[in-house]
Amino acid sequence: MLRILVMNSRVGRDSGICPEGGQSTSTAWLSRHTLPACRSFVPRVAETAIALTILLCGTLVLPAPGRAGGQEPVADPAQSPPANATATEGGVSPPGTAEQPASSQGGQSRFVQLKLKSGVQLVAALLNPDEVPRSSFRLLLEEGLEVVIPRSLVEEWAAIRPEKVEYERRWPQSPPTVEGHWAMAEWCREKSLLAERDRHLQQILELDPNHAEARRLLGFVSRDGQWTTREELMRADGFVLYGGRWMLPQAVRLLEQERKIKAAQGEWKQKISRWQSWLDTGRQGLAREQIAQIKDPFAVDALVDALKNEKRDWARLLFVDALARIGTARAEQALAYCALADPAEEVRLTCLDHLKKRHSRAVVDYFIGKLRSSDNVEVNRAAVALGELGDPSAIGPLIEALVTTHKIKISTGNPGQITTSFGTGGTGVSVGGGPVVVTQAVQNRQVLDALVKLTGGTNFGFDQARWRAWYAAERRADTPVNPRRD
Repeated sequence: MLRILVMNSRVGRDSGICPEGGQSTSTAWLSRHTLPACRSFVPRVAETAIALTILLCGTLVLPAPGRAGGQEPVADPAQSPPANATATEGGVSPPGTAEQPASSQGGQSRFVQLKLKSGVQLVAALLNPDEVPRSSFRLLLEEGLEVVIPRSLVEEWAAIRPEKVEYERRWPQSPPTVEGHWAMAEWCREKSLLAERDRHLQQILELDPNHAEARRLLGFVSRDGQWTTREELMRADGFVLYGGRWMLPQAVRLLEQERKIKAAQGEWKQKISRWQSWLDTGRQGLAREQIAQIKDPFAVDALVDALKNEKRDWARLLFVDALARIGTARAEQALAYCALADPAEEVRLTCLDHLKKRHSRAVVDYFIGKLRSSDNVEVNRAAVALGELGDPSAIGPLIEALVTTHKIKISTGNPGQITTSFGTGGTGVSVGGGPVVVTQAVQNRQVLDALVKLTGGTNFGFDQARWRAWYAAERRADTPVNPRRD
């Protein structure tokens, strides 16, 4: 007689499915079928590889190919070798032999769980794990029988840990007591089977509701003599679960708002990038029209990225105008940055034209701070901006920026020769051909022009001492500086 074993997940011990009773597990035997098999018929099947059809919940199971000469007889269950027996000629190879992955050559078993299209679920050792592309599953069932299931009959399949298989064999033999479930819970913890461990801890609480250690491991806490879960405790304290963390509702609202902002910014980056790519195509008119309608504050970051990546002056002006329409503090910061960094004077002055209409204190402070830049070009551009904005608070910082010192690297001389460099306001010394670092004082013409403009025509040149004395006298007299003085 030939026995075929099929396991169905999560079948209870007393489900009645298993005719032998007490042997079903959480992947219990769904059924044990016997089929009369004529010894003279088996060689013919193996020899010609014809399918052996077994009525098994509507599933087709095929015999394993490759038996030498088809001479292996079918084992009678009554004469099956014991599990620890050695392989014998003409018999079914028991688990643990070289042909089987259960413990072959000290390696780890490979088990799979298959869900067949008929609805049957099967757990077994996989004998052909490296088959690519997969056309079949060659399986070793627990009684030593090999079967081949075509891929076409399998709806889903997944690898399963050997510890999981061992668990399914162990727990039906565990006594249904507090001690038995605790022993299984500890075994599951050691094997990192956390879901199975929790199930046994729950069983303990059904038998002993006041089992403190099981309560603790399941996340229960004691408050006012009553057991409650951490979740219930946190909710009672006003917290909500968000993204796997307990947070106050106010924090959740802030995170949600931030998430929506990032999503909106991402959408604008996609749109503006697409319209920017159209500016070189026949869709330029449509791109200009779309850019001209931008007023959403969430588009600022995308416009800044477009300004940095755009090489055409006229195209950058489109993005500058869009920032001016938005008019938020973040947009003003972007315009101020562009007023200093853009390579085209027309673009820089356009930014300043927009900023003059805003009268932003933050923008004035930004340009005043740039007067202390180590980059002399940036110092003078900041002075131009302050002159355009016309804020008298910039007069004092401009006086200090009339003459600035900057370190300049100069490569001169021949190798091995000592070189002394003289420059306006500083000197530098180097040995033979290496770079010379020169500290140089620079008179900033744009700074002087801005000072003359803001003070209504007052001009002491680059004489900082006279400028400071004049400005101190103006402040003592408490006379506001009139930048429009004729």
